[in-house]
Amino acid sequence: MARFLITALAFALLSGPLASDPAALTVPGEQRPPLTRIDPDALRGFRQDRITHITFHHEGFAGTDAALFARASKARMRQSASQRVLNINAYHAGDAGLGMIAYHYVVGPDGSIVKGRPVHLKPATSSTAPGSSQLADFDGHFAVMALGDFGHEHLTDAARLSMVRVMSQAQRLYRVPTVHIQPHKAHATTACPGKHILAEAEALARMVQSYSLQSELAARGCGQITPDGIFGKASQAALDRLRGSAGGGLTRTTTVEAALMHMLNDPGVTCR
Repeated sequence: MARFLITALAFALLSGPLASDPAALTVPGEQRPPLTRIDPDALRGFRQDRITHITFHHEGFAGTDAALFARASKARMRQSASQRVLNINAYHAGDAGLGMIAYHYVVGPDGSIVKGRPVHLKPATSSTAPGSSQLADFDGHFAVMALGDFGHEHLTDAARLSMVRVMSQAQRLYRVPTVHIQPHKAHATTACPGKHILAEAEALARMVQSYSLQSELAARGCGQITPDGIFGKASQAALDRLRGSAGGGLTRTTTVEAALMHMLNDPGVTCR
């Protein structure tokens, strides 16, 4: 049991980032349950110095067993998202041997957003690399997990929007190209994040792109936009305004992705 105490090594791993670590990320409204059960030995070697990819995952507790899903999901739904994160953290630190909860953020069915693993520690996994018996390496990844088993259920609208919000925060902070926003299954031999999320994986990435672009356009004075991940007429008008702005540095043929990356790489680009 001593390994679950916060030792000097554990404190160093979980405390403030080093100069070479990725910038810390905070999502407005996030919950922060006390993740005191960790295995510092298992966390050795997990430090990462940059974020290049965003991956999305699911809890996935029932496999193909529909009866198990029905029983287990009822028990889980009686718990708050923070309590479920504490339970996952205890399992990942203990029986799973992953050091602590494997994911940087977790979202609940009600839209709750819960902070997990520090972003300067790469995600942990028990899945193997495609075509290999070696564990998949998620160095450079920012991992978001949806509570539930999406081999059996679908994302709620609230959970979907929270996933998009979290991934957009990461995309904008770390300047991650939309093509690098992918499901766990794209990098490992696994069914994660479940068939129902996999069916909308490309749409989720596009929603993140739209949310990020909407957020940047609003922040740079290009229009009155409430980010929602749905790129409608108001968003298009704001983008057109940026394209036509002398200070925007864009042309009317600049693609949505190029416009987003241009803004992320140049904080001085505005419509003002």
